[in-house]
Amino acid sequence: MHIEKNFFENIMNTILNVPGKTKDNIKSRLDLPDICSKSELHINSNGQVPVPIFRLSSEKKSVLFNWVASEVKFPDGYVSNLSRCVEKGQKFSGMKSHDCHVFMQRLLPFAFAELLPTNVHEALAGIGAFFRDLSTRTLKVEVVEQLQENIPILLCNLEKIFPPGFFDVIEHLAVHLPYEALLRGPVHYGWMYQYERAMKYLKEKQRTLQRLKVL
Repeated sequence: MHIEKNFFENIMNTILNVPGKTKDNIKSRLDLPDICSKSELHINSNGQVPVPIFRLSSEKKSVLFNWVASEVKFPDGYVSNLSRCVEKGQKFSGMKSHDCHVFMQRLLPFAFAELLPTNVHEALAGIGAFFRDLSTRTLKVEVVEQLQENIPILLCNLEKIFPPGFFDVIEHLAVHLPYEALLRGPVHYGWMYQYERAMKYLKEKQRTLQRLKVL
């Protein structure tokens, strides 16, 4: 669950170009000439940084956030109010692991269909579909084996778009998730959501000295 959350945050922070959190920063651009042949992302001789195809403009950001805030609807209790996670129309903040889980699997496969180029949208949709198929309540061995064959291709599609700085251990850990599913079974047997909810309940019931002072 935390792999999915971190993967989602890396994608959104980079697409939205969130300062301090995006993987497409000056340092990654300066490293490109030595380690990558993406000449369209290289800093030019005038010191100007080209705008990548995977970055949303201000207008498209507004379209995305307005869609999430006003048009996206889920059943009661399915997910928290995503409109509250939109911070000043610039980024998502305060999203819990389950919120990222829902967005990754239910919204990411089509959220950028009209906002990003087709190759970028299809690469992101493939990742969202991968996590969705891996998180189903019942798993078939042949389906998991197919996911195991597909995930390297999906990551290669991302590598064709994003700079090398985008990829850290989280992205590469996704390669091992289908194998873990073959060993463990359906992914909900390894989720921590129920234990986090139980810990929240216990913390609310705990009478600490700090709360006694407040009372």
